[in-house]
Amino acid sequence: PNILINMKINRRPVSHVLTTACAALTCGIASILTTSCSSDSTTSDKTPVINLAANHDTETSAPLKVADFNYTQLSSDSTAAFFSKAKILDVVGDTVVLFEDNFQTSRLVMFNLNDGKYLGEINHMGQGPGEYRRIFSAFIDRKNQSVIVPDFDRPVVNRYSLTDGSLISTTEREPIMMQIEPTGSAETCINVAVPGPEGLNIRQYDGNFAPTDSIDLPGFSGGNFSILWANAGEQGIFMVADTLYAVAPSTLQPIAVLSRGEYTITPETDQEIMMRIMSSGESELEILKPYMLVRDIQMTGGKLLATTMHNGVKNSDIYDLSDGRLIYRNRYEELQKPSSLTVQSPDNRTIITDQLFGKDGVWYGIVSEENTDASSDATPGSTNCAIVSFKL
Repeated sequence: PNILINMKINRRPVSHVLTTACAALTCGIASILTTSCSSDSTTSDKTPVINLAANHDTETSAPLKVADFNYTQLSSDSTAAFFSKAKILDVVGDTVVLFEDNFQTSRLVMFNLNDGKYLGEINHMGQGPGEYRRIFSAFIDRKNQSVIVPDFDRPVVNRYSLTDGSLISTTEREPIMMQIEPTGSAETCINVAVPGPEGLNIRQYDGNFAPTDSIDLPGFSGGNFSILWANAGEQGIFMVADTLYAVAPSTLQPIAVLSRGEYTITPETDQEIMMRIMSSGESELEILKPYMLVRDIQMTGGKLLATTMHNGVKNSDIYDLSDGRLIYRNRYEELQKPSSLTVQSPDNRTIITDQLFGKDGVWYGIVSEENTDASSDATPGSTNCAIVSFKL
């Protein structure tokens, strides 16, 4: 459907609490929203169109040939260096910051990308001052070499040192219900989605988590499958039906139209799917097979990586934003992977990289467990993962 985004900029601080809950995405990758509006007045002829539907039958491409390839084996010298189910949160100079979140721990882990040395962690799980039950989102403040972690249980924000992981400060924040992970950047704006009875309000904050602007989107209601709210690199993004927006201060800026044609989930079918899942006992995966879901977006250097799920498989595709052309496709069946690319190293090794992250024209990925380091004689499981970086 076409979507009307009627943006009313509200610059006054808002202190009341909206208690309407928004459903979380079932697979836990992201949280999303649906709308019942009926027309779109925010895109223009200059917004590139990427036809996802036209490429849904395209086969997997050959390994992707890349430039400026770098392979960094991460340290295995410390027990704390090992991680699982992590994603790349940010790259600051030569430091890669990984966000690990599982049943055992919720922390940030830092490594040097030049030599793979373990630099430390930010791990303050607990219930006391300066601690958290779980990290839902974190924002790197490069200017102050610190990490901002909003607490979801209490109206506070903890700031930790990026160099040694120590607590720097704890400040109060607006007492609003943050059931959806904030997105964005400490350098542009941190965005918090607050659904309410009349629609959606996107609250925006600066690097000190002080309120700055907000965006009102009337007509939104809770949903699960037709909208994507996430981070692409450090950029907060919001996909409404088939239109992808960057969440910028005071406005939504259209990036591209990702057309899914007959495979799109409309607000109406979103509700029908939820009813079937709750009442019929059918497999969620089987119910969703006829549709195309956008699961992850990454962007840098004029290229867009879109990971979609359709017919029980995932595709990570790279498109040229200038003309919408498909550059590369990787089809895989491990649905828990948010994204996955297969690249060819300069020594002709084929390396599967997961959890892609794009920044400043460089792509970063965690080497899949399916790969082993050909230069190492270590047995599988005795070494940590590796990080690769490259340019397209």
